[in-house]
Amino acid sequence: MPDVVKLNAAIDSFEANALGGDKSGDLSSERALSIDAFGGKNIEPAPEGRSQVVDWTVFETIQWILPSLTRIFASGDNVVEFAPVNADDEEAAEQESDYLNYLVTQKNNWFLTCLTWFQDALLTKNAYCMAFMEEKIKTEKKVYREQTDASLAKLLEDGLEVLEANTYPDPSEQPQVMQDPMTGAPVEMPQPNLHDVVVRKNTPTKRLAFKVLPPENVLVGDDTPDFTLANCNYFEYFEDVTISDLRCLGFEIDDDIATDENNNDVIDDARSKYSEDLARGEHPDPSMRVVRARTIFIRHDYDEDGMAELQKVVRVGREILTREEIDRIPVACIVPFINTHRHMGASVADLTFDLQRIKTALLRGGLDSLYLSQNPRHAVSDKVNLDDMLVSRSGGVVRMKDGALPSEGHVMPLTTEFTLPQTLEGLRHMDTVVESRVGVNKLFQGIDASSQNDHNRIGQLSTMAAQRVEQIARVFANGVERLFSVAHEIILKSGHKPEIIKLKGQWVDLDPSTWKTGRDMHVVAPFAAGNKDTLMARLMTIATMQEKALAGGLPIVDAQDAYNTAIEMTKASDFPSPEKFWTNPEMIPPPEPPPDYTMMALEVEQSKADSQAKNVELDAEIDRYKADLDATVAKYRADLDAETKIALAQLKEGQQANIERLKASLKVADNSVGLEMADGKVVPVGNAFNSVVDTVDGQFEQMKEALIEALTAPKEIIRDEQGKVVGTKLKAVQ
Repeated sequence: MPDVVKLNAAIDSFEANALGGDKSGDLSSERALSIDAFGGKNIEPAPEGRSQVVDWTVFETIQWILPSLTRIFASGDNVVEFAPVNADDEEAAEQESDYLNYLVTQKNNWFLTCLTWFQDALLTKNAYCMAFMEEKIKTEKKVYREQTDASLAKLLEDGLEVLEANTYPDPSEQPQVMQDPMTGAPVEMPQPNLHDVVVRKNTPTKRLAFKVLPPENVLVGDDTPDFTLANCNYFEYFEDVTISDLRCLGFEIDDDIATDENNNDVIDDARSKYSEDLARGEHPDPSMRVVRARTIFIRHDYDEDGMAELQKVVRVGREILTREEIDRIPVACIVPFINTHRHMGASVADLTFDLQRIKTALLRGGLDSLYLSQNPRHAVSDKVNLDDMLVSRSGGVVRMKDGALPSEGHVMPLTTEFTLPQTLEGLRHMDTVVESRVGVNKLFQGIDASSQNDHNRIGQLSTMAAQRVEQIARVFANGVERLFSVAHEIILKSGHKPEIIKLKGQWVDLDPSTWKTGRDMHVVAPFAAGNKDTLMARLMTIATMQEKALAGGLPIVDAQDAYNTAIEMTKASDFPSPEKFWTNPEMIPPPEPPPDYTMMALEVEQSKADSQAKNVELDAEIDRYKADLDATVAKYRADLDAETKIALAQLKEGQQANIERLKASLKVADNSVGLEMADGKVVPVGNAFNSVVDTVDGQFEQMKEALIEALTAPKEIIRDEQGKVVGTKLKAVQ
């Protein structure tokens, strides 16, 4: 079974021999002296009455180097770039670079992080920065008054926790009396209530964050082979926090938890210029009691499988709050000057502290010489009033005792050699020593007026200074790359959901779950020499060469190459978002090609041929249609003629039968019988019958002619949707 006791014992063993764990040893003393020197503290006070001036060489040197370093790593929005491993990774690498730049520069104060991190390194040797996913619970308390039942219910829908509540009748509402429908008795309805509540909202927050660790709060295993922490077996940083802070981080701890009071008083005193101190120990509010929280990364066989794994442990006192197995220490280390095969390096303060002490001594001696030359000492006898001699003022009087006179030699000035010119020469010499050690010369500072017209010397000295700063920057780049690699890995493992963000002026869909692991990408920190003017001059040279190549038609430069140069020049000018000033040729749609007249002619001829073929096909279709129509009409006419003949025959036969029946019914033998008509006339029956027959015959002939005319009139063929003939209809008369 895993043993927490063994884990604590392993931590204690590493801590006892860790670098930085001496509390008041050599390392802490050196760091404290560097901090004192940087702040201009009078470390070695001169005797009373002597000059107490302090030289600021450490401060000045660091402050002249810092701007160059921050410009290299924190200028613009593009501070990290993932290089693709192969051609398929090009788009993914660009997207990941844009997203991480967004998190670093817009969601964090990257400039301040760099400034603090780099200054720690230049001042106290090794400096440390940690990348982590900051997860906190933001607690807000709010008071809501005069809330109705409905508004209170809506508040509670937002996940608010009610801490206090006071319910009372609404004074603006009068009690209402209703009649009971069953009994008819009056019933007083309850008055609406109002609520005064105190609520608390706990909002979880999550973001990629960076923390610069105070070097004096860091312990590193003494077996660490180099400054990179790549093969470090023990790393610890501690911080003094309140119990409330730990609870906001999700830890469940008691108010009376023990703490480690072993403070690093040496460095604390150096940093606390105005006697700042934390309220450790007892506090009226238990949640605000300050305890020491230790975050420890230790390689330890916790599961006792015979293999030591890297563990992350958070401990307060002897109580382990949390433990988990991790892949690597999420901390990056930088150092200005490395010490090969050792973790601890050297700082700029280490290289200049002795020079500051020497310059302080020279300054004090020169100023003391100046003071004495302006106000020399005197040898006096007991005939002189000493109180008057000690007061040096213009027009002052020195009283003599017992009638003594100045000419009698009772006051004799002592000659002191004036050494200030020699002092200034010595200071100039020490400045050259500073230049040779760290590369910060007057040209680098921009204050050497004597060399403004000597362009060759300016270029030479500027290059020398930039090279020294460039070397420091290249060492720093190793730590910056490691930090971004850690950040990239954290993003992959933190469960980021797909989101839409604006990158380079465009809204982009991002899904970090599809990214490759950090081992598949190489991190490149954008790096340039400290002198941006030199960089701009180099880019201008490249731009000129590209312009000549384009003008000459050489196939070695295209629009994309010119765009890349313009982007880099804009970056060197410290403009954020350089893509705002230039249009990427890849985003421009390609121009339409010129017309191909040969192809157009071929297409016309083909169109003509196709048209002719379609016309031939159409003519054939028309002929087939006409033949079908003629056949259909002929058949229809034949059928119609047959039907007409049959109908006429039937009609005639029917008329004849009617006539015969009429004759039989009338039994007309002759014309002797008369038929009285409507007008009173008497018409012979025979004549009347004959007249009727003639009328019927005439009407029959008319019907026959009308039928023949209708049957022979022009007609229109009726077809269905498939083109099949289904009938006819008379054509409309035009």
